[in-house]
Amino acid sequence: MQNKIIITLKIEIKHEEICCAICNQPILKKQKVSIDHWIPKKLGGQDELSNLRPAHKICNSIKADMSPETFMEHKKELYKIALEKWHLNFEDKTIVSNALHAMTHKKRR
Repeated sequence: MQNKIIITLKIEIKHEEICCAICNQPILKKQKVSIDHWIPKKLGGQDELSNLRPAHKICNSIKADMSPETFMEHKKELYKIALEKWHLNFEDKTIVSNALHAMTHKKRR
């Protein structure tokens, strides 16, 4: 049953306009999508619909298995590190750069 939930979410993602639950930017049709466990399995998170969220694959990699609280506390720093030190392809670099720009712009308001 757990695998069925994940497969169903992936199917729905491909047919609807959605935003990444991690960076809050739109997930475009050609971008790599993953399903994030908001509370990581390592920390007791379950394969339940309430814990599964659509995310850019790169954003899910940046969040890794951090708790939501730890991730949110260090989010901007983590995105900067990914942009500056990771070997990102053009698509992922654009996603990370846009997310960083949105975080910076949001704080200025």
